[in-house]
Amino acid sequence: MTAPFSSGRALAWATPVAAEAAALGRSIAFAWVLGPDELGKAMMLALTVRLVEMASDVGVDRLIVQAPDGNAARLQSNLQGVMIARGFITSLLIVGLAPVLAGFFADGPNVAAYAVLAVVPLLRGFVHLDFRRAERHRSYGRMAMVEGGATLAMAICVLPAAWLTNDHRAMCAALIAHALAFTALSHLVAHRRYRVCFDLSAMVRAWRFGAPLILNAILLFFTFYADRVIVAGAYDWATLALYGVALQVALLPAQIVGRASASLVLPRLREALRVNRLAEVWPPVVSYHVILAGCMVGGFALLAPAVIGVAYGTAFKPSGTLALALGVAAGFRILRTPYSQLAIATGRTGDPARANLVRALALLPAACFAALGWPLATIAAAAALGEAGATLRAWQLAQTHTQRFDMKEALS
Repeated sequence: MTAPFSSGRALAWATPVAAEAAALGRSIAFAWVLGPDELGKAMMLALTVRLVEMASDVGVDRLIVQAPDGNAARLQSNLQGVMIARGFITSLLIVGLAPVLAGFFADGPNVAAYAVLAVVPLLRGFVHLDFRRAERHRSYGRMAMVEGGATLAMAICVLPAAWLTNDHRAMCAALIAHALAFTALSHLVAHRRYRVCFDLSAMVRAWRFGAPLILNAILLFFTFYADRVIVAGAYDWATLALYGVALQVALLPAQIVGRASASLVLPRLREALRVNRLAEVWPPVVSYHVILAGCMVGGFALLAPAVIGVAYGTAFKPSGTLALALGVAAGFRILRTPYSQLAIATGRTGDPARANLVRALALLPAACFAALGWPLATIAAAAALGEAGATLRAWQLAQTHTQRFDMKEALS
């Protein structure tokens, strides 16, 4: 019998595609309505929210999918308590960082613009995790309703916010609308009653599971977003917008693959490990990502300059060398995705951080190139080199895992 569409692979792919397409549409709308300088400032606001969310992400959504007791109501209520605590902590962090960020970037967003972003993690802290629990059974209908509905709410808000503010503050409104809809819809689609429990042992468990993921997330921020901060500090806001747009479009396929793999590949690997079938499942997963990575590199290098120039305007059109370098970086990122999911499935959540540490080292030459005023393509080339090194490191770590499982199978 064919599985329902709401439980199938198509929906798990369609939802992140829609979310990333909406984010792309948001930047296109801001580019035409606000212009390059204000878009660059809006990108800085979005980066701030991304930083604090990544730095506080203990992987609750992955823990409830992976844990043997992830279906238990008690664990779910405990993890919802963890989410509330995280929301309050990250909100306070944003408020504390607001004057620092406003003072660091000249002629950028003011303190109030940064501080109002604290509403975003506070709202998301009250999310109902029942739609994540459904992913344990490869049922993605509720996930699609929550993420898709939040994406729609943000899309509806974009143009009115841009016209009303006529500057970078429109980004604040769009992010708050998304967070509000996300949380509200998570409660609307839930089957269980919303219960919260602040249990110290559960918080410790979440921390032990997520601490390596936090380190990895911080490294990911520095590897995928810190180069934009470097560009913001060394160039003007319009240059940041040009680089940020090209990077956003390049990372779009990588982000879609990463989010879909968390829903599709992780449960599959977890089941393969449980029944000792990793050797059978793993090669097709890797081969599929190799094909995606190859298509990404060639397609982006050939099409990105023309497509971005038409969609955003000629002021945002990247050079051919910049497009090639960013395409290679994104291709290696796609190639590394299954190795990250394997690490999480095996409980070795520190392995992605070990791989991304190699990628973070590429920020050193990127910062030097920016300080010297070299072309943006050199910064992107440093990113591509770092991605290649990180992928090689992830492959080495995965070899240890697969050899270990092969040994267990041989001995059983």
